[in-house]
Amino acid sequence: MKPDILERLLMDRALKRLDPDTEVLLADYLANDPAVATQARELQETVRLAAEIMRSPAPTVEMPNQIHRLVWRHRAEQVFALAASFVVGVGLTALVIHANPRRENMAAVNPPPIAKIQPALVKSRIESLPFWSNQRMYLLASATEQSRSKSDANSKEN
Repeated sequence: MKPDILERLLMDRALKRLDPDTEVLLADYLANDPAVATQARELQETVRLAAEIMRSPAPTVEMPNQIHRLVWRHRAEQVFALAASFVVGVGLTALVIHANPRRENMAAVNPPPIAKIQPALVKSRIESLPFWSNQRMYLLASATEQSRSKSDANSKEN
């Protein structure tokens, strides 16, 4: 008998898929050849063990609870990073404020008398200052107040 056909028949016999006539013929052949009979017994034992393993329920393995710990750890790291960047920002801002006192604030505390300055000079001076400076706001407010007082004086005269 050819080895590949014999191997397929032995596998079918181990899986109990042979029809009764073929089973009888293969049993006669195995009785005459002890080497093939040993191979058939080994194959039968292998199939039996595999079937036994497949029938038994798989052990339940619980996943460790590390996933939740990692999520909370990641969130804690984010909170600490945010807090650290806030502290660094506040610290740097304090250093910059104390290292560079603003001259604009000094000018706003001790403003020059606006009445002595001519209107054309005031306008050029206002335009030369930074847009959001305290000194510019003071000069604009003073110029507006001065023009109001002049218009009020003119209306009283009329």
